[in-house]
Amino acid sequence: MKESYGASYKEGILPHVVFKQWEGDPYMVHCFSTKLGGVSTGECESLNLGFNREDEKENVMENYKRVAHLLGSDIQHMVLSRQAHETCIEEVTLEDAGNGIVRPNKWESVDGIYTKDKGLTLVTHYADCVPLFFYAKKYGMIGMAHAGWRGTVNEIGRKMINRWHERHHVPLEEIEVGIGPSIGPCCFEVHADVADEFLKHFGEQPFIVKNDTNGKYHIDLWRCNAYSLEKIGIKPNQIAKAEMCTCCESDTFFSHRKTKGKRGTLGAFMYLK
Repeated sequence: MKESYGASYKEGILPHVVFKQWEGDPYMVHCFSTKLGGVSTGECESLNLGFNREDEKENVMENYKRVAHLLGSDIQHMVLSRQAHETCIEEVTLEDAGNGIVRPNKWESVDGIYTKDKGLTLVTHYADCVPLFFYAKKYGMIGMAHAGWRGTVNEIGRKMINRWHERHHVPLEEIEVGIGPSIGPCCFEVHADVADEFLKHFGEQPFIVKNDTNGKYHIDLWRCNAYSLEKIGIKPNQIAKAEMCTCCESDTFFSHRKTKGKRGTLGAFMYLK
């Protein structure tokens, strides 16, 4: 896999992706998983992290334990969101530890989670959608949001930033954002009905491109999410993009589009030391 400007692909027993600006950070640990290094088989081979993919539960739990070992964490201190392609955001605390992993998920729809509690590992799930990582080092706050095309159109990233700024008084200039691996503009081709949602919300933009040959559109979800954040005052140098396409690189990542839904689930992870 090629290195990107904003992220590094780490090989080894459990291959993963990290953002270069946070690599080795003394106060925070993070990663985005690949499909490699786990124990699942069949369509979910091998590091499947989804409990809803017709995989054996013991395989999924072993996969989480392997990620926890990589991070220096444990599964009892993980908290998993519940993605419904909406924009609900919840602050979580150590009281939520284990939610969705070692005990039932208490949420119906929570696509964004954040915390100020040390040792609590935030977990969100993906298989082409955009993972958004948020970090305010001086304020001891981390967050993650799942931005599918609906979450991108409805600007879940902006909503996370506004929550931090308005409710927790974090200055915009203190918030760093990472846009993780997802389906890229090369592969995210949609019909006019989906493109119209983007055009209605963002207007004519260079990241929404019509193919006059077939009438479909290519949309750059990475640039779209960055644009949403920049509109409210996040500077481009505060945003890192992995620019790794999960569909193009389906040998490394699970891709819903590439496999027509026959796949496992990737995970984004983040915790404060």
